Amino acid sequence: MNGYLGILGASVTTFALTNMDDACLLTVLFAQRIPARRIIAGQYLGFAVIVVVSLLGAFAALAFPDRWVRLLGVVPITLGVRHLLKHRGAVPRSGSAIGAAYVALITLSNGAENIGLYVPFFIVGRAYLWLILVAYALLIALWCFVSKFIGSHSLVLGVADRWAQRVTPIVFIGFGLVILFRR
Repeated sequence: MNGYLGILGASVTTFALTNMDDACLLTVLFAQRIPARRIIAGQYLGFAVIVVVSLLGAFAALAFPDRWVRLLGVVPITLGVRHLLKHRGAVPRSGSAIGAAYVALITLSNGAENIGLYVPFFIVGRAYLWLILVAYALLIALWCFVSKFIGSHSLVLGVADRWAQRVTPIVFIGFGLVILFRR
């Protein structure tokens, strides 16, 4: 039971950390009154591609000795440092021009961090991969629901965007260090 709770907690944490910027973008899209079905479909489609790429990377990495796989911890560290050095912002198109495919591309374009974090996480948690994937699928729905709710409150947008930029790099670097030095 303890293993399940640990991997569930790690799943929630990795999902939340890699999708803070995505939540901000989703919130902006919902605030533009784009039909929810387009945003949700695009989010699931883009995230599915991210998961498939991450799974392929994880399965390829299993062909290497464990001591070499730990070096994948460099990826989240690099992403965290990159976030610290680079301040980014995305401006979405007008609401009428945005469809599910566009939302999927936004999700996928923000997916480098996800893939960089998910590949080593999927390797470490491979015994519980089914639980990780179910948790992620449920968390996407929660992310969309919360983003839709927040999207109706414009003052919250600035606060969420500001904190995502500050917290994400620190946690990526910490997660990378855990991967590098795990036993």
